[in-house]
Amino acid sequence: MNLETFFIKGYVTGSIDKSINLDEFYSYEFFHCEDEDVTWNNPEAEEKIRSLQNIFAEQYVSKIFTEFENKAVCMWAGVDGGSAEWHNDFEDGGAFNSNVLIYMDDLTPENGNKIEVRNSLTQEEITLYPKKRDFVWLNQQRCYQHRATHKTGTRRVISFEYLIPTLL
Repeated sequence: MNLETFFIKGYVTGSIDKSINLDEFYSYEFFHCEDEDVTWNNPEAEEKIRSLQNIFAEQYVSKIFTEFENKAVCMWAGVDGGSAEWHNDFEDGGAFNSNVLIYMDDLTPENGNKIEVRNSLTQEEITLYPKKRDFVWLNQQRCYQHRATHKTGTRRVISFEYLIPTLL
């Protein structure tokens, strides 16, 4: 994996190691982000996601950054209205400037589900179709934006966030 693309394109993609059991997450209910009345609260799932967050930090984040802080974790289904528009979570008030999305379902041109990333400095826009067990690690520096599309089928994501002072 070329971690330099994190700074050049605003993201890195890869697959979660097969030794990590993601199947256990299918037994949990994923928060439907379109439903404003529901708040995700699952201490058992949260503990397991925090474990993933620590593994990812050890395998990837610490290879680039010496200082970072683990922030929130969550799992959800679908795409809310704000996420469907170009945005930057840190600029929009998020307490993090980097996050990882682990996909539990395939995103494909056929089902219309995708994530897009753009660099406002180069005007480059990239469309990604992560598969089940793939991750997208987003750089949330101000020059990067992303948006998500959910057209058909199931679109479930596990997410965890980091605050990285070097990116401020």
